[in-house]
Amino acid sequence: MQLPSSASSGYLITLDTHDLLIGMFVCELDCPWSVTPFPMGGFHVKKVEDIEVLQKFCKVVTIDTNKGAEPARRRKTDLTILSSARKAAPPASAVKVNRDTYPSTHSTKQLLDKSVRAYEQLQDQFQLVCDSIRDGQCVDLQSLHLNSNALIESLLANPQALIWILFTDGAPRHTFSYCVRAAIWAAILGRQVGLKRNDIDTLFMGTLLCDIGMNLLPERLVTKRGLFRKKEYLAYRKHVDLGVDLLSQYADPDEQVIRIVRCHHERHDGLGFPRGVKGDQIPSLARYATLAFCFERLLRSNLEHGQISPARAIARLYKQRVLKFPEQLVVEFIHVMGMYPTGTLVKLCSGELALVLEQNDTQRLFPKIALLSNAKRKLLSKPKVIDLAAESSDANRGISCSIDPGKYPLQLSQYRMEFFGTKIGVGSLSIRL
Repeated sequence: MQLPSSASSGYLITLDTHDLLIGMFVCELDCPWSVTPFPMGGFHVKKVEDIEVLQKFCKVVTIDTNKGAEPARRRKTDLTILSSARKAAPPASAVKVNRDTYPSTHSTKQLLDKSVRAYEQLQDQFQLVCDSIRDGQCVDLQSLHLNSNALIESLLANPQALIWILFTDGAPRHTFSYCVRAAIWAAILGRQVGLKRNDIDTLFMGTLLCDIGMNLLPERLVTKRGLFRKKEYLAYRKHVDLGVDLLSQYADPDEQVIRIVRCHHERHDGLGFPRGVKGDQIPSLARYATLAFCFERLLRSNLEHGQISPARAIARLYKQRVLKFPEQLVVEFIHVMGMYPTGTLVKLCSGELALVLEQNDTQRLFPKIALLSNAKRKLLSKPKVIDLAAESSDANRGISCSIDPGKYPLQLSQYRMEFFGTKIGVGSLSIRL
């Protein structure tokens, strides 16, 4: 099969250190990383002192405009507007981060089948709950906890398994599958910063139920694609209060879950709804939910042409920092996702297309990949697995940029189970060898 060629994306730009700007993402240096105080694999320039330190070690660096600001000559006029808006936003309280709270205890191969099964079952189960609410029936929300717990156990053991599953997911299984996905993104972020297990459980359930009030809106609003008219938007906003009222009717409602539902459309700068609260007035767990839903919407913002690349979605998410949620949460989310997240379609410097299989914690720019095509975009009869860290001296095998999956006639879902061994056994008794 022949795939169409594409022009270079231009996401990676070599820049003199004197031209660096705050907000840029530095991914390569002209000197060894080990002689600098910066983390190997890339970092955001956050203050003037970062630039001054870089100038002591480097003359030129490479920046990734997918993950940060562009050079002044390329910047769009709205960047100044965004910068002014960020300055006007309230300061954010520091989030206590402990990345070592949940060490990885299992490989993606060990978790894959169990996680896929729990993910699909929770989607089916949640859609049944939504359908029952639309039909005016009383539902038992406790029934969601069993499969929710299985997914949480998986992401605590190793978040990369579920990141792989979500990025290689096909068409939405149900109307409200995006709620399950958002709940997973939120819990992954909660794991990254080291939230307590009870808080992660609450965060997952709260994020899952954030749009439960949508089931009490007219069907045309639930399924609408594109921009709302003014009256439609005002009606859409009511789903927050409808969801809160619905959950409050249940015996012994979880107040923390209700707070997440009530505030998942609030923004750090105070321009959200329904109450327009801002900064630390927003419950901490609701901020995680807001970021998770924003990321999921960004991933699915171009469904008619296919899902956009995770790297592009993360870059857009970073531009929303300080405005919608604290910058620290975005930085931690980027850290757990990696430079090129697991399940990302990438183009190599050689022109070959590849799928990222596994992150390399010490060399973020050199993950394990599966080659899918040759340099002329012709699909290989069988993908070839390569560890880029072992071939880092080969310049042609470096990653050039991430690719939107919809740009090529590829179904990433067909590769979901291909690279993690052969399944032996049935159901919960199966293993992968």
